[in-house]
Amino acid sequence: MRNIFLMGIIFLSMTVFVLAEVPKSRSIEFNYEIVFKNVPENAKELKVWIPALSDTEYQKIKSMVIDPENLADITYDTTYQNKIINFIFKNPSETVSPIKVNYKVERLEYAKKVKGDTQKELLESKESLAKFLKINRLGELTEETKQIAREITKGKKATLDKARAIYDYVFENVSYDKEIPGWGKGDTARVCNLKAGNCTDFHSLFISMARENNIPAKFVIGVPFKANVTEGEYSGYHCWAEFYDETQGWVPVDISEASKDKSKYEYHFGAIDENRIEFSQGRDIVLEPKQQGEPLNYFIYPYAEVDGKVFKGVGILFKFRDVGSTKNVRNKLGYLMNNEKGK
Repeated sequence: MRNIFLMGIIFLSMTVFVLAEVPKSRSIEFNYEIVFKNVPENAKELKVWIPALSDTEYQKIKSMVIDPENLADITYDTTYQNKIINFIFKNPSETVSPIKVNYKVERLEYAKKVKGDTQKELLESKESLAKFLKINRLGELTEETKQIAREITKGKKATLDKARAIYDYVFENVSYDKEIPGWGKGDTARVCNLKAGNCTDFHSLFISMARENNIPAKFVIGVPFKANVTEGEYSGYHCWAEFYDETQGWVPVDISEASKDKSKYEYHFGAIDENRIEFSQGRDIVLEPKQQGEPLNYFIYPYAEVDGKVFKGVGILFKFRDVGSTKNVRNKLGYLMNNEKGK
């Protein structure tokens, strides 16, 4: 009888362990909606590029419905392999129509144990990592901050230890502030000088300081959802970063969320929750087919050109609801016209 009791305890312990290892998830129906305003009457062609959700280890696309489907073409940028939906409207002042992409997606918590066990199956080649060591157009550190980046990692051998030192520095020295003009561009030099900004700015500094220490790091952007809101409409984005560790593979960090909720300080070094979806990675995005304008600073909102010139008359609206939700909590902000709002 005693042996049976002990076996029961062992089995229960194993069961609890397995349950603890299962990541949290959230299933969402998400609409990406676009409207157009003031299309020139004499325009011959309107081209539109929008980012599309892709399957990843932590994001499962159950369905994607595009309207108008007959005008849509799927491509991928050649640098980061971001998925893109393209549209071309001929004589757009007469033919242009709203665009809507409906997704059903399951998002999983993305958490790494951040310990030193080698997992060789995660390792990537130096060639594939090279682009995550290059300086972006707005990613240049000031000389003073370059020195700081080297000093705070001095004597540290492991990549995880170096990345943690950078995470701590950004957390302790940058304030979440959208009052000072210039926030949201991910301008590292500005962050170095003002020590303030939004998620884009926090993670641009982290990425630049990581690369200064020869740690591959990348910018990731998507749409956030509040944990206790099951349905809504808005137009904001959220971004975070990942760094590459030779023993762990890619490791996520979200320093701006940790800054806003200090209780998540430890959690967000190595983990991001399930309350977000990912649209694209990287900076200085060259679209496919290639746009006539400059590379995009980042890619979360639509990009459009009329007859080869940048067109700003594009409004966007994100709608979401938890799949199976019975609550009805809304925050209606309407369409966003040429005004990027970052969390």
